[in-house]
Amino acid sequence: MNPPTDEPTRILIDDNPSDPGGSGVTAETFPACDQFTIQGDLFSRAIREGGEVAVPLEDSVRNMRVIDAIFRSGESGRWESSG
Repeated sequence: MNPPTDEPTRILIDDNPSDPGGSGVTAETFPACDQFTIQGDLFSRAIREGGEVAVPLEDSVRNMRVIDAIFRSGESGRWESSG
């Protein structure tokens, strides 16, 4: 998710996708923010203060495995494992 930096972001969450009437839909609104600045600030703070980074490198590696599996699935037309 890449929210805009200049306006709030609204997402819809459907807890009942089997109901086409949308009875399970709720909305969440997040204030405008620059997530890259926030991420940079947190990383900088972790380095300066010797703490942990907010998002460990292992999360990035797992995200790339999922993205690679999505591309493979698009090419093969089948379910692809990210593991």
